[in-house]
Amino acid sequence: MDQNTIQAAVEQAYRLVLSQQYNMPDRMHVADNQNMLLLMPCFSEKFFAAKIVSVFPEAQQHGQPAVNGVMILSDNISGKPLAIMDGAAITAQRTGAVGGLGVKFLTSEAVRTAGVLGAGVQGLSQARYLLFNRKMIKILYIFDLNKEFAISMSNTLKKEYPNIEYVIVDHPNHLVENSSVIIAATTTKKPLFEATCDGIMGKTFISIGSFRPDMQEFPNTVIETADDVFVDTLFAAKESGDIAGPLKNHLITKDKIKEFAGLLEENTYLKNKTIFFKSVGMALFDLTVSSAIYQMAVENNIGQRLDF
Repeated sequence: MDQNTIQAAVEQAYRLVLSQQYNMPDRMHVADNQNMLLLMPCFSEKFFAAKIVSVFPEAQQHGQPAVNGVMILSDNISGKPLAIMDGAAITAQRTGAVGGLGVKFLTSEAVRTAGVLGAGVQGLSQARYLLFNRKMIKILYIFDLNKEFAISMSNTLKKEYPNIEYVIVDHPNHLVENSSVIIAATTTKKPLFEATCDGIMGKTFISIGSFRPDMQEFPNTVIETADDVFVDTLFAAKESGDIAGPLKNHLITKDKIKEFAGLLEENTYLKNKTIFFKSVGMALFDLTVSSAIYQMAVENNIGQRLDF
């Protein structure tokens, strides 16, 4: 499915947040040592969806992505199951679009340099939506602890966006120093880089990967320096260490944290500001994206029909 459709579906989710026309219980976590199982249900007027996701940080050592899962979309009138989808693919697309909307609403169209920390499935999706939304980017910096992943990601992107220079860096600090927009898509438990307030000011930081209180992608300096802090869902304040930690240590107060959905009403670019956007994802994104994919599949007779 094309990026316009996916991003429009994510934007529709934010509009449902504004109208409150949905029912979304908190995400449920089941931990098994460092591994995690997530259950994410959500209901709208027409559909309901449930995604079961596994997050295994060491999966790449076995040749597998860190995130796997199954998405089930059902009719919210009869309860009938409508579709079973690849949960990891849905997650990658909708999370890429969440980051893409962050870029669209929080950065200037004239952005020329950007960087992605993490070159896994999520990092690649973030890069694709970043470049989709900002056509003026000339240089994209990429960092991953496994340099081969970064090289592979750059080779993939070169085929899709051949006019951009891709720079593989050996240290995250170099990426941050040279980028106007910094996106992180990792499962790190320690901040990926060090920076002073001067090195952060005027830049946009988007954190995608940290979804537990013991995970943190950016140093506290980012959220302390930021003029504005946005979250895709207020649950992020409890769930992600990038926000939960600074709140617990009284480095910021809750009134600094704003819901991203509010930007859809303002529709203005925050000029010359330091911005931090934290996404932990929500089941509402999965519902709107999977329902859009389902409707497209039905209209175009795509997919395999199953009898229940």
